[in-house]
Amino acid sequence: MPHLSKIHLNQLFIVRALALVAFALGLFYFAATTPDSNVITGSAAALVVIATITAISAWYYRENQAVTDLQLSQQIAVDILGWSFLMYLTGGANNPFISYLLVPVIISAAVLHQKFTAIMALAALLAYSLLLHYHLPFSPVSPAMSNTAMHGAMSNPHILGMWFNFAFSAALVVLVVSRMAHAMRQREQKAAELRENSLRNEQIHAIATMAATTAHELGTPLNTLSLYADELKHLCESKPEIEKILNAIEERLDQCGQITQKLANRAEIDKLGSQSSQLVQPWLEAAIAQWKNKRPEANITTTADANSASASISIDQTLAPAIENLFNNAIQAGSESIEVRLSSDQHEVHIAIRDYGSGIPHEILTQIGKTVIQDSTSGLGIGLMLSHATINRHGGRLLHQQPSEGGTITTVILPREAL
Repeated sequence: MPHLSKIHLNQLFIVRALALVAFALGLFYFAATTPDSNVITGSAAALVVIATITAISAWYYRENQAVTDLQLSQQIAVDILGWSFLMYLTGGANNPFISYLLVPVIISAAVLHQKFTAIMALAALLAYSLLLHYHLPFSPVSPAMSNTAMHGAMSNPHILGMWFNFAFSAALVVLVVSRMAHAMRQREQKAAELRENSLRNEQIHAIATMAATTAHELGTPLNTLSLYADELKHLCESKPEIEKILNAIEERLDQCGQITQKLANRAEIDKLGSQSSQLVQPWLEAAIAQWKNKRPEANITTTADANSASASISIDQTLAPAIENLFNNAIQAGSESIEVRLSSDQHEVHIAIRDYGSGIPHEILTQIGKTVIQDSTSGLGIGLMLSHATINRHGGRLLHQQPSEGGTITTVILPREAL
């Protein structure tokens, strides 16, 4: 689906085409009712030129998924210049179609930043002012005024009133309409973020429900396996090697039982949600040590700046698993080593995790953290979405960078508690 800015550009081309068609119909009418063929010919040539520019622009931007504000401004400027030239050929400010110069200003207010709208408004007002004095006469729209009489256009109360009306309307568009459009765009963006967060929370709730159900279902087979292991130990008392293996199996089964118990116990939810203040550096070192026990083969190094020694953050028990999941993603990406850098300023704590793996594909980079990635085969689906949700719940954010030398830098940014 094309970006919203590309949709705005296409709509601008449509508005310009409709305006050109309306002006062409007016020319046909004047060609049938006035003998001033030179003006008709020149205006028709100008219409062809503007239509050609429109066609070339539409072809040039046909493959763009998004356009910048500057590119949109350039196309709106084409409207102002093209319409001003048509007005120059057909009576200038005395032409009743001169008010169309306000349309590009209104369009810019609806789709562009206020500073671009102000520039477009000044350009349209300048064009209107110049057309008061510089234009070719066109008798069908100004039968009572000759070219020599128009030097006093500003002394004509009607023409002067039209100019002030245009200037006031342009100022109103810049100062009021532009701000209203900006506020509406911000509100729509916040609504979209709320819908996205709601969808993500629904997915997380569904995952949590499924995990709790699975934990209950796993309880019985795990207990059965523990009994089998205990029976095998009695049968193999005279074989120390087998008994050692069975002891290791029992330890792993106990670990599985503890994990499923945490998942199934609804009382844990209140414990997980309670936050406490902790110094970030020892907490991070403990989280890395705990992860190293699970991944002893991993090569991970940690550095910290001087400001981090006294930095504290408010966290709960879900943050450590979220950080561990980022370490797991780095290992799954094929990185032989992981570098963790801890830094902080007066307001935030940054935990930068650098790996040298295969990196994150661009099509996945734009999706991660927003929803479950259905086509992910490298561990960037549910786990990373849960990490994003956990860090966001702590008031932080998660950033992903792709260095030119390869790999990925994932930065966890958390609010630092006030000193």
